[in-house]
Amino acid sequence: MMFASVVPALLVFILIFLETQITTLIVSKPERKLVKGSGFHLDLLLIVAMGGLAALFGMPWLSATTVRTITHANALTVMSKASSPGEKSQILEVKEQRISSLLVAVLIGVSILMEPILKYIPLAVLFGIFLYMGVTSLFGIQLFDRILLLLMPPKYHPDEPYVTRVKTWRMHLFTFTQIIVLVLLWVVKSTPASLALPFVLILTVPLRRFLLPKIFRDIELKCLDADDAVVTFEEQEGTDVYNEVQMPS
Repeated sequence: MMFASVVPALLVFILIFLETQITTLIVSKPERKLVKGSGFHLDLLLIVAMGGLAALFGMPWLSATTVRTITHANALTVMSKASSPGEKSQILEVKEQRISSLLVAVLIGVSILMEPILKYIPLAVLFGIFLYMGVTSLFGIQLFDRILLLLMPPKYHPDEPYVTRVKTWRMHLFTFTQIIVLVLLWVVKSTPASLALPFVLILTVPLRRFLLPKIFRDIELKCLDADDAVVTFEEQEGTDVYNEVQMPS
């Protein structure tokens, strides 16, 4: 029985690891133009070290709270102004500093002493704040953008690589595949089998690496599941990229 805790520890490790890495990928996207990578990595190292120390003393773990982290990054992002109708705003820079994070930590500590006042805040207000942060964090995520395209006539689709280089029905097929996986994760999370959620998350890796390439071409996956906001295509010798462009019927 000495090693009985290994299994739940492995489940918690997978869950925290995936949450941290997913948050890292979203926040450190190339289009955000982050320049202080060493400081970002130092923060991750501190989170890991403090998580190990917290476990020794029976304290809660530190994890990357995805919604609040993305909201924080969005609040520090400086966007350009559109100079013409229909032009998308571009990210100019992100104010990378430690003052806001320090203030958040201080306010969390002070909140312990403010319990007599904070208890009068209605729960509906708190839930509304979290709902607002969650909804605002959806914009800019390609899956959410493609879900909106399901309700939009093709002639109004934006000029994006996943629209111009992928046939509409195949783009929707990829979107439905992601929705089905998302619903599956939500069902597992909402049932007594929620402890198996990390294993279900791990199963999405072979789905992406081995199954989807048999259904979608490489250029389609590059458009639909790219890490960068701006997808670049390198034309190989003997291959005409013009032939890969979706032509109007």
